[in-house]
Amino acid sequence: DARSCIASLLMICVPSIIWQVDVGSYLLDQHGFGLLLFNGALEVASLCLLLATALSDPGIVPRQESFTEQYDARTKSFRMRQPARYFDLLLRGHNFKLKYCTTCSIYRPPRCTHCSVCENCVERFDHHCPWIGNCVGRRNYWLFYSFIMSTGSMNVVSLATAIAKVAFVTGRRRDTEGASVGDALLGAFAEVPLTVALVVYCTALVWFTVGLCMYHTYLISTNQTTYEQVKGTFSDGRNPFHQGILRNFKDVLCSPVRNRYFDAQTGSSRWPSFDTKSGARSLKAALNE
Repeated sequence: DARSCIASLLMICVPSIIWQVDVGSYLLDQHGFGLLLFNGALEVASLCLLLATALSDPGIVPRQESFTEQYDARTKSFRMRQPARYFDLLLRGHNFKLKYCTTCSIYRPPRCTHCSVCENCVERFDHHCPWIGNCVGRRNYWLFYSFIMSTGSMNVVSLATAIAKVAFVTGRRRDTEGASVGDALLGAFAEVPLTVALVVYCTALVWFTVGLCMYHTYLISTNQTTYEQVKGTFSDGRNPFHQGILRNFKDVLCSPVRNRYFDAQTGSSRWPSFDTKSGARSLKAALNE
């Protein structure tokens, strides 16, 4: 959903510009360019990671043709009945029920879920993010986590520095005008309205951004996805994917990202290499001759 991504870009970009112009100039005069460069780097990282996550393949599993187009070599006939709804699999001592997806015509691998928004089965499905307009899964989770961490850090730095500027202006008015704390604060509000607006905006968002960082850090430390945690898949405490905190972080964030199943330019499937649709039709035509 491009509209969601654009809205999120504006929610980050506009306050970032205001911060650079308003608070950044104060930091440059009072504290040098260290914090200015640091928060600027966080802003650029947040925007780039947002775009990277939104435009990435989360791990879409290719669809297969309908079961009626599948040729069974054992019986030498085309399938007439839909495969069994569930298939039992024992993995790492844990029993999994692989569900047959009637939309994609595949048995979903463990931790793979069909997204009702994207209408695709996604490997290690975490959730469909409405702020990004894309699914978060096995291939782009590390990008998503980096995005929320940079955004949360930027939010905290922006809020702290904006409050520091308001406090500085308030203190200066008290010293020069001899005003009370209340009057000096109201005077500061009138003098730096953009900074005050930035404080209100960042305060409203910091609970969400920092809370999201903490929540996903917890999920990684326990090697769960949002979908699994909300559904209570491993609520009994038996998670076959849990390897300890450090190994969980390595597994989720540092594992090699496999190549996508689709060609990025043409959109054609790279797997399986055999064209099941044309192959099945050719075989069906040959049998009817």
